[in-house]
Amino acid sequence: MAININVDDQLGLEYMFKIAGKKRGLIYDDECALEIQRVELTVAKSFKKIQDLDDDDLDNLEVDDQLDIVRGAYADIRKAVIPFFDKYFGEGAGQEIYEYHHESTHALGAVFGEINGYLEKVKINDKKK
Repeated sequence: MAININVDDQLGLEYMFKIAGKKRGLIYDDECALEIQRVELTVAKSFKKIQDLDDDDLDNLEVDDQLDIVRGAYADIRKAVIPFFDKYFGEGAGQEIYEYHHESTHALGAVFGEINGYLEKVKINDKKK
């Protein structure tokens, strides 16, 4: 007796997420994977910009000037994440998600990170036919 296994039914490449009170679908293909990498690299570069500042250099700046640097990094993160959400969840979805989460760049990044965490796994379901 042959054991029939349908691998097509086991690959988890189509996802449905509930984000900002709405169900949002996403297909994890090569284009999406590359776009995620682009966003991750942009976010990492923004944080590195802050980390690379020498403490002595920061100490020489006024607090408002220091905050401007952080504010710029937050803006760069939003400029990377919001268009990703627009592309994969529909025009305006990125801003909607940002506003839903009280205009928090940290929350926006966390939502992106959660999505990425699921997509990185490309799960194989335990379905046997």
